Amino acid sequence: MSHRDAGPQVCRGPTCVLIGGASAGAEFGLDHLSTLSGKRIVCTLCGSGRSQSLIGALVELHRQGRFPFDRLVRRYALEDIDEALASHRGDVLKPVLTMPH
Repeated sequence: MSHRDAGPQVCRGPTCVLIGGASAGAEFGLDHLSTLSGKRIVCTLCGSGRSQSLIGALVELHRQGRFPFDRLVRRYALEDIDEALASHRGDVLKPVLTMPH
């Protein structure tokens, strides 16, 4: 097996963060040589409970014009729920369903 076939590579630096979740039974592999220099591997889901400080910081960045969150969100009408669910392929970061009044 070549080095390229060994799975994800961690560049120089202290920490590799696995973001999000996966389906039951999903596996993650990492070449053990890439972790010998003291790197940490951690997982996070939904910001690991730091949403209070994170949201405040993001709101402040938005006030300063430095975080255009509106470009990250796409709204879908309730009847387009199938399209919203299919957006998990990466073309939409945050699909939002809008409900009729």
